[in-house]
Amino acid sequence: MTIRDYIRRRVWWCAAIAFGGWLLLPLSVAAAGDKPPPVLMAIGVILFGGAILAFYWVVRCPKCKTRLINTVGMAIAFQWGSRGKVNFCPYCGVNLDEPVPRAQSVEQSQNPIHPA
Repeated sequence: MTIRDYIRRRVWWCAAIAFGGWLLLPLSVAAAGDKPPPVLMAIGVILFGGAILAFYWVVRCPKCKTRLINTVGMAIAFQWGSRGKVNFCPYCGVNLDEPVPRAQSVEQSQNPIHPA
């Protein structure tokens, strides 16, 4: 899996959850009829708000761990139209077509003599 696929997958999951929460709002009003639909409406608001917040928490560069949703996250996930293709992370410069880097093992990251 490339870094581009990794970021795209995370944005699409968050967008799907946000769309589901947004769609639950009018459906809950239509299903309730004359009664106010507080439970379903609250679930829709929580899903939508949680997905929007998740955009900021989970859409990060896997190499430098910087949030990308404000800069290039949406452009990577939704590449429609004639916009230019984003090819690198604006913070660390990693090519988005490289494989996702593996996490360091715990022993390597906590070695006080050689902190890789």
